[in-house]
Amino acid sequence: MVPMITALMLCNVGRRAVIVGGSIAAHTSAVNVPRAAARTPGSSDLRQSIEQIKDARAALQKLRDEWSTYAVIDAEGRAGNIDAARRILGGVAPQRGDAAIEVAKVTPLYRIDGAFAAVRKAALASDGTSWGSALDVDAFVEQGEDIVFALKRADDSFYGVVFASKGSQQLAKIYGEARDSVDLSLRGFDSILSLLKESGAPGL
Repeated sequence: MVPMITALMLCNVGRRAVIVGGSIAAHTSAVNVPRAAARTPGSSDLRQSIEQIKDARAALQKLRDEWSTYAVIDAEGRAGNIDAARRILGGVAPQRGDAAIEVAKVTPLYRIDGAFAAVRKAALASDGTSWGSALDVDAFVEQGEDIVFALKRADDSFYGVVFASKGSQQLAKIYGEARDSVDLSLRGFDSILSLLKESGAPGL
């Protein structure tokens, strides 16, 4: 039987909070992750996209290294501030407009799928003598899709703890699932960065 929390999370697939509380400065101090190269969402700039991928990996590693400060369970068996982790994962962010651009400057995991797409397009458009011809595009795309899926699962897990009703044991299980998704994403980033380095992509 599907656990109640899983069912609730499935009901909320694709549902994201779109309100960014406070100023961008508050985001920077609260999240404290490596700054991206300010790739505007939707931009196809190759170098900025590669920088965003590197920054995103660093931000995710910081989240993993400081896991206990994000996956918090208080003395009453309730979740702590889930938005801190969700901001890093890109789950708490506007989807469009100037606000989305500002969030992208300080949250490199936000719209990382766009960076993957920009690199893929650049590789496919390259001539037979450049780095693009040496990149295993199929493997790159597959790893990118796996990363995006795992990041969404991690974000959904943090969102889902709000609905947990069985105390610290259930919360610990959900946080564990989020941690596993983060670990999977980190391995995916390592594979993607290795593929780019081996192909001689700019900036690596």
